[in-house]
Amino acid sequence: MAYRRIKKSNKSFLITVFALLIVMGVSSQTDALSGAGSNIANTIFEPIESITYSISSEIMGQIERTVGSKETRAEVMRLESENRSLVMENARLTSVINKEDFLKNEAKAIDESQNEYIKANVVNSDVSSLTSNFTIDKGKKDGIKQNDIILQAIGDSNYYTGLVGKVTEVFETTARVETINNQANDVSFINTRSGDYGVIDKFTSRTIQGYMLDVESEAKNSDVLMTSGLGGVYPYGIYIGQISNVSMSQDTLRKNITVDSPVDFSHIYRVLVLKGNNSYQIDEKNKESEEENISE
Repeated sequence: MAYRRIKKSNKSFLITVFALLIVMGVSSQTDALSGAGSNIANTIFEPIESITYSISSEIMGQIERTVGSKETRAEVMRLESENRSLVMENARLTSVINKEDFLKNEAKAIDESQNEYIKANVVNSDVSSLTSNFTIDKGKKDGIKQNDIILQAIGDSNYYTGLVGKVTEVFETTARVETINNQANDVSFINTRSGDYGVIDKFTSRTIQGYMLDVESEAKNSDVLMTSGLGGVYPYGIYIGQISNVSMSQDTLRKNITVDSPVDFSHIYRVLVLKGNNSYQIDEKNKESEEENISE
């Protein structure tokens, strides 16, 4: 009986030892497999990680170059501010230079013309309607009256001034001006070459559209147009512009013309008010002035 218990006890011991050996073997194999798996994973993913790192580094570098550090951003902002200031200063100087030419033309128009003019600045105007109407800083106290003619000094033609419009309302210190672009302000003109009459009825930017009263009348490019004096508002002889195109309507019953105006209606800032409309003298430049312009 004692022998059987000893034998059974030895058997249990052997089984336990054998089980431990199996566990140890499996464990070692697992560690080996784990190491092998890790090596395989490293072999597969290491190139991918390297590429990813390179891409991310390039992206970060690009961001750094574009956005820059705090100091770099501050310097960029300073340079941008300085550039804006330079642009504004350049625009101001360009405006002064442009006005300088205009002021010279204006001085010649006043000094060399036989007509009497009052200088007036454009104020309180709506940019979108400037080509149609605007307000000037002269009124009753300055002797401005309704239907006074508004002109602008010009420097690129044989005439000192070009037609802008007329005064429609007068207040104590200001007056309202209606340009020849206004639909209610049709202007009768005469072709100085042929003596034929026509009417202005449309206007866009610096281009005027109109038509000849007689469809058989003569009209060709470069013909000079002036106010005809008909209608009792605009005196005869105010320079309007030159014909740049002549065409017939589809029904051939109307001869249309396009006129290039010397006045830039979208950039009017100063004008001349004609006094004594009934005694207007054509503002044609004298030969001495023309020779001076050529020499310049």
